[in-house]
Amino acid sequence: MSTAHPHPHHPRRAALRREHFEQTAEWVGSRQEADGLLPWAPSGKMDPWDHAHAAMGLAATGLQESAQQALRWLVRHQEADGGWPMEFRGHEVVESTRQTNHAAYIATAAWYLETAQPDIVFLAELWPSIKRAIDFVVLHQLPCGGIAWAVTADGRPWQAPLLTGSSSVHGSLVSAIRIAERLGRPQPGWVIARERLAELLRDDLRRFENVDLAEPVGRHSMDWYYPILGGALRGSAARARLLAVDLVETYLEEGVGCRCVADQPWYTVAETCELVLALDAAGLEARARQVFSWIHPLRTPEGGYWTGITHPARELYPEGEQTPWTAATVLLAADVLEGRSPTANFFRDLAGHDLGGDAALEVEEIGMPAKA
Repeated sequence: MSTAHPHPHHPRRAALRREHFEQTAEWVGSRQEADGLLPWAPSGKMDPWDHAHAAMGLAATGLQESAQQALRWLVRHQEADGGWPMEFRGHEVVESTRQTNHAAYIATAAWYLETAQPDIVFLAELWPSIKRAIDFVVLHQLPCGGIAWAVTADGRPWQAPLLTGSSSVHGSLVSAIRIAERLGRPQPGWVIARERLAELLRDDLRRFENVDLAEPVGRHSMDWYYPILGGALRGSAARARLLAVDLVETYLEEGVGCRCVADQPWYTVAETCELVLALDAAGLEARARQVFSWIHPLRTPEGGYWTGITHPARELYPEGEQTPWTAATVLLAADVLEGRSPTANFFRDLAGHDLGGDAALEVEEIGMPAKA
């Protein structure tokens, strides 16, 4: 974990009122099925990344047993090679392609649960699944250091890395390495894989398939902030990326939120809250709190959140959609901005400064204290 020194907590206005925080936690929990599954909607689709992300939201609110059940669902449905089909409907596989960032994310979720409420017995229970998943991911690291985005049902890897996916994998590798160390099962191959990936994400974005260097921006807003959210960029490099005028003007509408994609007027709660997490991780806390405040109009009376809204038409899109992972992202962002819980530094710590290797290159002039 980060060795930054904690600072005294200064009272401030809550990012999300406590009763709203707890109501949203209950709403996410109400969407979980008896076997631990967290689908997008009752009897609807599910993908492993969003499922694990929703479990993290449960853990952030103290619903540890429900979060553990969600991860046990993943363990029961893992493929022999360590990956997961990218889409389920109930227990039926809808799309058999296996994404590497989906596979890796069980480590992020497991480490988040351990940070929220340590339980080494549960961590050891998950270890065989985490080991298979991360070995699957590292197996598909490309010569450039990026991670092949996916493997098709017949075993053919996608021969290029995607920026958001590889950035997410970086944070998962940090988490997996910490889990391995906590359990006394060090994995030097994972450490090397993380170092190679971090170097690529910092120094050579030309290698990523979805980065068009002829344009200052990509289509998906996640490509803007995920190198920070996943821990590869910190310090001045992170702040420069998040504050770059061309990127801000493309993806962010003041008072509204963060676009999902650059070419559509659709602003989503999840992307906005992930941007909040990235801003905070880069030391831009005041801006993070400001951006977070923009999502409040999309809260429902029951405690859920609409997926997104168009601007300037102000039409909900997709119409009627509320998902557990969207609400969970709100909870994760609120938790970070409050700064009081064991998980308040979780996303800041994904830089992996405690892991050795190239970490010194990442520390730079950050000078950011841990949250009290």
